[in-house]
Amino acid sequence: MRTASIVINAIIFIATCIIVLLYFRKDGVWDIENGLKQFRFFTVLSNCLSGIAALMMAIGQIRGDVSQFVFMMKYLGTVSVTLTFLTVLLFLGPTQGGYAKWFFDGDFFYTHLIGPLLALLSFCLLERRKMSFGSAMMGLLPMLLYGAVYLYKVMFAPENRRWEDFYGFNKAGKWPIACVGMVAGASLICVLFWRVCGM
Repeated sequence: MRTASIVINAIIFIATCIIVLLYFRKDGVWDIENGLKQFRFFTVLSNCLSGIAALMMAIGQIRGDVSQFVFMMKYLGTVSVTLTFLTVLLFLGPTQGGYAKWFFDGDFFYTHLIGPLLALLSFCLLERRKMSFGSAMMGLLPMLLYGAVYLYKVMFAPENRRWEDFYGFNKAGKWPIACVGMVAGASLICVLFWRVCGM
């Protein structure tokens, strides 16, 4: 189990690094602006968090000493990419172009599907340990932080500094419903992980 965890986490880290590096290449040349723009998306941020946590977990497993901090980092990363996967599965796929676009188009194949599944499987099958309900609910933090920034940039930032509502959460002015839905969904994910870790 330890070896499998090391291998899977190494794959997550390396794949994430390659994909992020490629964001800075456009039309065969280095494009810093294009790369930095990608960090507006929760998909990219959640996969980066998962990749960093995977590196920490792999190092901890190699040393034979996975600290509680490293475990919680892996947990936060796993919750975040699971939320990414489920958002695509339950919302973006049906409402914005279908699953072929969101799961199988270019880097989305990894960031929306393979990366989240690898993190989910390694955490639940190879790395889980008991945690308190309060610790489990800390999994909400990445989503809450990003959600606050997204809401401000889409709704309340000065006109010339706003983001496009690329997730469609404010379609027909329904951002309050989207906020409640995302918090409820992320909370359910945390509760499910808490239950799995208690088995």
